[in-house]
Amino acid sequence: MLEKTLNNFSLNSLKVLAGTDSLKFFEETLNISSDYYESNSQSTLLIQAILNSNPIKLFINKESRNFFIDRMHKQDIVCVIEAINGETLGEILPEQYPHIYNEVKLFCESDRSLNVFLSTLGIENTYLLQEKDKNEFSAFTTVKPKYALYPYQVEISEKTFHSIETGNNNRAVIHLPTGAGKTRTAMHIICRHLMTKKNALVLWLANSDILCEQASEEFEEAWSYLGNREIIQGRFYKSNDFSLDSINSGFVVGGLQKLHSHYNSLNTNSTQSFDRKLTLVVFDEAHKALASTYKELIERFLEVSPQAKLIGLTATPGRVYKDDKPELDPENKALAHMFGNNKITMDVSPSQPMDYLIDNHYLANPNFIELNYDDLDLYENLSENTVTESELMSRLGASKNRNSIIIQTVVNEVEKNNAKVILFACDIEHARNMAFALCCLGIKAASVDSKYTSQKEKESIINQYKHGDLSVLVNCEMLTTGFDAPETNVAIIARPTKSLVLYLQMIGRALRGNKDQSPKDAKIYTVLDEISDFNNVNLAFKHWNEMWTELEQVN
Repeated sequence: MLEKTLNNFSLNSLKVLAGTDSLKFFEETLNISSDYYESNSQSTLLIQAILNSNPIKLFINKESRNFFIDRMHKQDIVCVIEAINGETLGEILPEQYPHIYNEVKLFCESDRSLNVFLSTLGIENTYLLQEKDKNEFSAFTTVKPKYALYPYQVEISEKTFHSIETGNNNRAVIHLPTGAGKTRTAMHIICRHLMTKKNALVLWLANSDILCEQASEEFEEAWSYLGNREIIQGRFYKSNDFSLDSINSGFVVGGLQKLHSHYNSLNTNSTQSFDRKLTLVVFDEAHKALASTYKELIERFLEVSPQAKLIGLTATPGRVYKDDKPELDPENKALAHMFGNNKITMDVSPSQPMDYLIDNHYLANPNFIELNYDDLDLYENLSENTVTESELMSRLGASKNRNSIIIQTVVNEVEKNNAKVILFACDIEHARNMAFALCCLGIKAASVDSKYTSQKEKESIINQYKHGDLSVLVNCEMLTTGFDAPETNVAIIARPTKSLVLYLQMIGRALRGNKDQSPKDAKIYTVLDEISDFNNVNLAFKHWNEMWTELEQVN
């Protein structure tokens, strides 16, 4: 019914719903002429773009939802009311229609009612879990844990716990490749720490609200399966505020910027009972721990609370490639020193960790492919070193030749290989335009960003992607860490970067292995914009090994 309803909309209304800027981007990038619209009207094109995107986002937002309802044909709005009420309406007088439209708007205010409205339009917004297979009773059954670890994660969990709890060193960093399960492994250690210490207080540190929320959600799941009592969890990030001193034990997730601002606002002579009660501090993305503001926090916590343990988590336990910048090598040593020079990683010799994870299907087998494009004028302009990073991203995002090769690559992967693609765009405008252009070409795609995508919309879009209703997820710097969608088998790095850490985080979105450990191949397309090429992921993983002292196997 949604398509039928949209066919009754005016061209201007369709442009508002789809985005006029994105339409212009599509026409200019693919050189769409007036001849194209002889067989494909603008209205048809816009309807296709709306249907192939995440149409639910139109209705999650109240303003766009009411805009849609106000422009529904009278016959369509009557059909909706009849479906909602389960009965046929009698004769409707002209003066009754305003009331009917308002009734539908009010009806859609709650999520449950909105689902009913979406169903009348033929949009499914719920994903029912399949019933669990019921095994016949037998003498022996295999009982699977609800929050399990892989064997290599069990080993790392044991090593870390015994190192900081019973060893001589109360600091360590867990080093695992992107996609190998650092967070889940850490949650086992945290839960074990909380269970064995009655008054334990754990602080998880992360530098973004997204990572903070992911840690909070992950702990809730972990403790619900592994915990032995009720526990307090605090969220000290975003707009969440509470007295840290009021927490005596439990698990607190703290945003680094928010904590830094909090402590800066205190009197220099102030002492915090919260700091003294800490028993374990976990630093996510530990390669960032040398930043002055973050380092101050860590030193404060460990100085005030000498009994506290420190664990870092990272896929890249170093700040720089020393081969590229030898003068910055001391930074890597300083980072190692901060975590006691104890790096706990996988013991899978003689194999390299990446080879082991790929060979055993914990991670996908990556195939690195370069995307070249012809834009000599762009290269000449970019070589002047007078362009800011923001301007660079904007100009690259507007390059017709560059965008054409990216779009062509996505279309080929989806149509020929039924691929699940995540595309990392240059900036927010680029992400939104690329998603729109793909939708116009019949590809089901949607974009997420920090400016225009609400939390509800983001959750809806990601759920649709994970359940197969979207083939392409375009984003701008939102899903580089913590995003877990094993269905992804193609990553397109269209955002230029010279940061090894960021590059590894982006390719990691496609390296997640299948949950059943069945073989999986992944393609990593990198748009070449005169940046360094990091094809050897083994080199990236083992580069910093010489900076650390490997812990021995725990018996």
